[in-house]
Amino acid sequence: MNAHISAAETDIEYEVREEQGRHLAVLPLGQFLSLVERAGQLDALTLPHEVASRYLRDGVPLPRGWREYLGLTQAAVAERLGVSQAQVAQWEHPDARPRRTSLNKLARALGIHPAQLSLRD
Repeated sequence: MNAHISAAETDIEYEVREEQGRHLAVLPLGQFLSLVERAGQLDALTLPHEVASRYLRDGVPLPRGWREYLGLTQAAVAERLGVSQAQVAQWEHPDARPRRTSLNKLARALGIHPAQLSLRD
């Protein structure tokens, strides 16, 4: 069976197959990769409750909230990044405004999307 989904941002053509008792949706690889990328962008808009509540309720900066949520010390994050523990502490200060490049590096070290470290665009 062939099907088509059309929406404002979506134009996906796929085929439904049954193989070995399993129903599969088969679509072109480019469309699949686009969907995966979009899903990753949506994940970047989410924050775990523990991180969000500490940020909103206690004023804990997002970099610190994420680090603590992941069970890491400042020293461990610093080691991953090849920077000093003092540098990590500066990024976690409530008044800090780390550069986008620093947020990108920090996000990679924490295994999250950079947008999850800042509510700024």
